[in-house]
Amino acid sequence: MPTRRPASPRPLVAWVAALLVCACSMPAPTAAPTATTPPPASASPVASHLPDAQVYASIRKDVEAIRGLQPTADVDPVTIDEARLRTNLTAEFDSENTPTDLKFSEETLIALGLLPAGSSLRDLTLDFQGSQVAGYYSPDKNELFVVSRSGGLGPAEEVTYSHEFTHQLQDQHFDLGKLGVDATNQSDRALAQLALIEGDAVSVQNRWTTANLTPEEMGQLFSASLDPKALEALQRAPAYLRETSLFPYLNGNPFVETLLAGGGYGAVNDAFAKPPVSTEQILHPEKYAQQEPPVEVRLPTNLGAKMGAGWTDAGQDTLGEFVLGLWLTQNGVTSAAATAAAVGWGGDRLVLLRGPSGTTTVGLVTVWDTEEDAAAFSDAATSAIERLGTIETRHLLSGSKAVVVTLGDGAKKLMSLIGGAAALGQ
Repeated sequence: MPTRRPASPRPLVAWVAALLVCACSMPAPTAAPTATTPPPASASPVASHLPDAQVYASIRKDVEAIRGLQPTADVDPVTIDEARLRTNLTAEFDSENTPTDLKFSEETLIALGLLPAGSSLRDLTLDFQGSQVAGYYSPDKNELFVVSRSGGLGPAEEVTYSHEFTHQLQDQHFDLGKLGVDATNQSDRALAQLALIEGDAVSVQNRWTTANLTPEEMGQLFSASLDPKALEALQRAPAYLRETSLFPYLNGNPFVETLLAGGGYGAVNDAFAKPPVSTEQILHPEKYAQQEPPVEVRLPTNLGAKMGAGWTDAGQDTLGEFVLGLWLTQNGVTSAAATAAAVGWGGDRLVLLRGPSGTTTVGLVTVWDTEEDAAAFSDAATSAIERLGTIETRHLLSGSKAVVVTLGDGAKKLMSLIGGAAALGQ
């Protein structure tokens, strides 16, 4: 899947997470604006009258105290507009995502019903990021950007910088490049580790916001987060892109708060030394505390050659508990049923094969904690795959603690290769 970088999204995530924390200290509003109603002009964010450098320096001092870390080198923040943001994001996306990786991701997501047929993952991602990102830190280039849509540094930009400066501290102390957030064949682990990174930054951002913004500034922040253009882009994005983008913030922050409750920021520092390895550990922090690892699922080698003439291996990935639950909901399973069906996840491995005349086939082997967990997923997956093809192009096989799904024109043949006793743990 496309690489992700430490960033601050605009509405509903970083800012609204801060708002929720601060809500207890704010007077209740008389009426909340709807998502389609522009905020009144009087509620527009008011830029600071102080020089930008002075504002940034004050925030740095506060964040250093909250996080208990000092920068080891200076990174001058650069304030940019939305046009410059889109230019930057496009250049970095293209430099970090190869056409081969993008094609694999597109074809896999389309086969799973997570993207519409014919989708350009590049275009969808850049459109989404261009409307949502409020700032980002680049570990590779040691650059930090704050997006100003108000023409100056108001509450939104200040909150964004508190978040991004935390990423700078993380990188300088823990070397974010050592984590696997850009892995193309271990998406579940990458998403879990990004959740640690973003959950930490949201925790600091929330604390900075609580201590430093007035009720009036909080109102300005709330209005900025309800920008109709940004909310429309959020709603327009495919659910897979939207939900996996929100996961590191909405689920990463509770995970980090659990660590903080048990050991303060020292426990968060320790987590960077031994980061979570699955979204299961993020969704269920007790499994991280117990260091419960995913089951390693290995698929047979040379599947393309074994499929026959014209077939090739395109790539493999691991989906994990969160994306498997999302896959179920996007294919007709209710949210409650999907959550219950995914909760017993033990491990999985997916393979994409390309065949003659542009055909593709996906195989997914999943392993579950108990036979009951496997049965629950099997029932939900049976319902989901009914939406993804004809009887000839979809197959499901259940074992004692495993469920195998194959989809596509070569589904029957692929099932014969990966659905045997060894794959099913029998």
